[in-house]
Amino acid sequence: MLISTATSASASATGFDAVAAAPGSHRVLMEDDKIRVLRVEVAPGATEPVHDHRWPSVMYFEQPQPITYIEYKLVDGRPLETQRFDAPAFNATQTVRREAEGLHAVMNRGTKPFVAVRIEFKEGNPSHTR
Repeated sequence: MLISTATSASASATGFDAVAAAPGSHRVLMEDDKIRVLRVEVAPGATEPVHDHRWPSVMYFEQPQPITYIEYKLVDGRPLETQRFDAPAFNATQTVRREAEGLHAVMNRGTKPFVAVRIEFKEGNPSHTR
């Protein structure tokens, strides 16, 4: 299971939002002032760029794959890896609730693209106000 960590204000303020920092793996399907719907896709063997998610969300796993989840913290304004762990694939069509996530990256260890839909709730407590 993935571990969620709160995002610091400094991380969000320095451009680590998933859409800006990892546009190759995060595509906006729909966005308004209350929610943002993302399609998340990571190719087999690829590691997405370091990014964060500042709002609580729900993730629907369309094509889950085994992943390595890598956590980071900012040191002198740069991401520094703090830990990594391997996680098995979720079940296809499984849906989970997520809190805001701090700086992280996902490496797809599977043989197919990792594909999920993430619905971020902007009216939830953004981590920068915690």
